Amino acid sequence: MPETTYSLLVRNASLSWLASAFVARLPYSMLTLTLVLFGQELTGSFALAGLLVAAFSLGGALGAPVVGLLADRFGRRRALLVLTAAGAVSMAALAALAWVPVPLAVQVLVSGLVGATNGQVGAMARAGWSAAFAGQPDGRRKIEVAMSYETVADEVSFVAGPILGATLAAAVTPVFAVGVAWALLVIAQTTFAFKLPAARTLAGGITRGRVPARMAAWLLLSFVVGAVFGTTQTGLAALFQDTPNEVWTGLVYGAMGVGSAVSGLFAHRVLGRWSLPVRVVGAGVGMALFGLGLALTQQPLILGLACFTLGLCVAPLLIAASTGTERLAEPGNTLVLTLLATALMVGVGSGASVAGWVIEAFGAPAALAMPTALGVVAALSGVLARLTRADAHGVRQAVTTAA
Repeated sequence: MPETTYSLLVRNASLSWLASAFVARLPYSMLTLTLVLFGQELTGSFALAGLLVAAFSLGGALGAPVVGLLADRFGRRRALLVLTAAGAVSMAALAALAWVPVPLAVQVLVSGLVGATNGQVGAMARAGWSAAFAGQPDGRRKIEVAMSYETVADEVSFVAGPILGATLAAAVTPVFAVGVAWALLVIAQTTFAFKLPAARTLAGGITRGRVPARMAAWLLLSFVVGAVFGTTQTGLAALFQDTPNEVWTGLVYGAMGVGSAVSGLFAHRVLGRWSLPVRVVGAGVGMALFGLGLALTQQPLILGLACFTLGLCVAPLLIAASTGTERLAEPGNTLVLTLLATALMVGVGSGASVAGWVIEAFGAPAALAMPTALGVVAALSGVLARLTRADAHGVRQAVTTAA
């Protein structure tokens, strides 16, 4: 009987591996909101704080493929240890800005460096599962279970990280929250790095780390999901700004992460009978329909429910993107998985930017209608995946390195 539960992940890795991989995600997820509060205290302006966050996101988007190349060329352990050291230095420099007055350009540069040194733990973990399950009996199903778990871990960290960072910033100071993120980075990411293989997973190194052309559908899908995140969070912030419901902004948006985590837990069981393109079309249509709830009400509880149902469609889309990408490349190819992270981050930034323009021109409800249109685009990316056979396995190379 094929294994279809997360118990197979514990048997193939360990609880300590799973725990360290999860905690190592928290430092950078904490900074998404902590940096807003830290930047506002640093500059006295939320607008200027937004520049720091933009630099952080851009640095992460540009740095992710480089991380993938380094991991495939020199091995994931070496790459992550180097990135941990670089991240610790850049994050310490960020904290030091609280005491060392520097021009805004330097603050933006430091924020960009912090983003660029993100070790992309999620992509590292996914590449590990890809290498571990390659060639195993029922390996295709096992990899899909692993990708489902990693999506859940990402979503939980995306919710828990900002809450932890904002709570520490409010209870103590924003710079203290940055300091806690630094400590978690050094401890958890180093621990996880030593649980990764020292040798390269790809025997051919960087030459085998090429990007399959059929990956276009999955890159588009990741971009679209990121755009949903960006438009929703920007639209909600604008809708609730300067109203009694402003305190609900984070909780309402967080419901999307909860919905995604819930669906991610069961996606490998419920959706396993359908091909990846069919799942994407179905989830995209669902996103378009559920997205209508965001534009038709201004009540926080109903908006929270709409975000939750929208989130139910997010995990199947992200799981399809990572599973399909993994099938196209060699087992353990980190580069292609970091490219998904780049597409997602670019989507978040683009979505937030376009939503801001829409808000200025037409109001917040118009921006909150954008996920409906993006759901249609997501469904079309499923059609593209079907036409290009983006869910088919590419040339698989034998590997012997475990996760």
